[in-house]
Amino acid sequence: MANSNYLSITDILVSNEKVPCKFLHDLPKMGFLDPSAVDDDLKAGTNVEIPLWLAESLHSRRSPLVAIDLPKIYKDTYREILNADACTVDMHKLNQHFYELGCYIAKHDIKGEVANTLVNTFKQRFKLLLTASVSTDSIGSMQPLSASERKHAAAAAITENAISTWLRRGNCPLQTANMVANHRKRKRAEMEMF
Repeated sequence: MANSNYLSITDILVSNEKVPCKFLHDLPKMGFLDPSAVDDDLKAGTNVEIPLWLAESLHSRRSPLVAIDLPKIYKDTYREILNADACTVDMHKLNQHFYELGCYIAKHDIKGEVANTLVNTFKQRFKLLLTASVSTDSIGSMQPLSASERKHAAAAAITENAISTWLRRGNCPLQTANMVANHRKRKRAEMEMF
């Protein structure tokens, strides 16, 4: 996880999300990873959901021990729904860290469709995000947003408030900076010389 932020709580939560993996080799004494296993050993070909941080480290070895599969929220069925109308999807229920997890998973997507879905989903949901940032009903508008969308909407609401407050003050009109005024005078003097 070279692009991870070591001190980010969000990154820690994302890296603890479970992803489906297929083990490529027999692993002795690792049967406890598969709850349905009857042996102490984990056999090659076994499909198990393990945390992303463990899957990444097992996959990045010179001889990979696992093949990481796409979680169901990034597979064709959900991609079709998100590409059709992403604004109808409740991201909070689907996955709170949809975009962050998608960034990690995108490098394991051979077709490259996960990255396109992330971009298209954000483009479609941008208007919803703007509405949530200026809405007076903050609870209702924030409900279907993912954790990162909520963070961006809250930051946009703070900025919107600051701009509104500044515009309402109205007692400090904008003035030309001295540097700009002096520059104009110098230019005029140079033009008069010719």
